[in-house]
Amino acid sequence: MENVKNAIQLLDKVTELNQHYKYLTDHLMHELGLSHSTINLIEFIGEEEMTLKEITKKSRLDKSTVSRQMNALVRKELVTKTTGTDKRFVYFKLNDQANKVYSNYQLKLEEKFKSIVSGWTEEEAHMLTVLLGRLNRSMNNRMN
Repeated sequence: MENVKNAIQLLDKVTELNQHYKYLTDHLMHELGLSHSTINLIEFIGEEEMTLKEITKKSRLDKSTVSRQMNALVRKELVTKTTGTDKRFVYFKLNDQANKVYSNYQLKLEEKFKSIVSGWTEEEAHMLTVLLGRLNRSMNNRMN
């Protein structure tokens, strides 16, 4: 019975953490004029040149959603779109502006997070890192 109670308390804390993190990132993205999809797609593509099919598979999003979002990134001049020699394939690659946008977002997020944990000891920060890593691995193992 105690195990169930602990699991419920842990789930409540994870849910609360997720809500705070979402609030923090939502406000930061609004401040920088970005969207979750922009940041997510930049993360998925990284340094690679990818087809729509590859991005869809990696992101686990619907093909039409990815297509619409990628075309929006092309219009915003964050992504370069080129046709392959086969003409059936279109390739997407991040440009320097996308990398700057993403780096700026990461830097601002890091600054905000450092401010949040500024009163913590090294040991507390390390302990949380270890425990979150363990939780992520456990969740990943259960989902696969």
